Amino acid sequence: MQKNIFLTVEYVGTNYFGFQLQNKKEKKEPTVQECIEVALKRLFNKKIRIIYASRTDRGVHAKEQAINFKADTNIPLKNIKKALNTFLPKDIYVKKIKKVPLDFHSRFFAKSKVYRYIILNRKEPTVFMGNLSWHIGEPLDIEAMKKVSLLLIGKKDFSIFAKEAKNYKNCIREIKNILIKKQNSFIYIDIEADAFLRNMARNIVGFLVNVGKGRIKVTDAVYILEKKFKYLNKPAPACGLYLQKVKYN
Repeated sequence: MQKNIFLTVEYVGTNYFGFQLQNKKEKKEPTVQECIEVALKRLFNKKIRIIYASRTDRGVHAKEQAINFKADTNIPLKNIKKALNTFLPKDIYVKKIKKVPLDFHSRFFAKSKVYRYIILNRKEPTVFMGNLSWHIGEPLDIEAMKKVSLLLIGKKDFSIFAKEAKNYKNCIREIKNILIKKQNSFIYIDIEADAFLRNMARNIVGFLVNVGKGRIKVTDAVYILEKKFKYLNKPAPACGLYLQKVKYN
């Protein structure tokens, strides 16, 4: 009997060229999707193509990537989870597994996605967080960053924060919330939106960091967002970005 199986997966993206399979024929680079599909083939002895909620770029991590796949199997779910975690590399782990309706689609059924960015904000870096956060040695003005983040809330044209905006039919997305908090030496920036343009989360973080450094004044931020002032995007490094959660109804 065919089942639609849903997985919540976490991974460290450092060793992978993003989540999505590469189309390159000559030189194939490792991706998270490839690793999961190889594990599924070992378990079910057939090729299974997964559906996923969000494509993450090279070096980006996930706390809760949402995946589903269909399989004709009577293997208990807990055994599927155990087997996949045995076959997967140590930097990819299936956290949860459950059966969902046959029409469920991880991407199309998603209500919103939350990306978290982690900044280590202190003078000295640490080797233990080098691939897991962005080290910024100078102080950041958190209150200024919070003020400007409020300007981003709502349904707007976010082409200013998109990589290759011309490739999209339109760049209108809805940011539902941005939460910025500091705990000890770490700054956490959580961005929730109905969908994200390519590099949108990292470009927003880069923009807010420029505000925090005083390179962009709060008053000037309004004109930049209205495209009255020229602004050249420089995305925050991939190492600090995490797909934190995918929300469903």
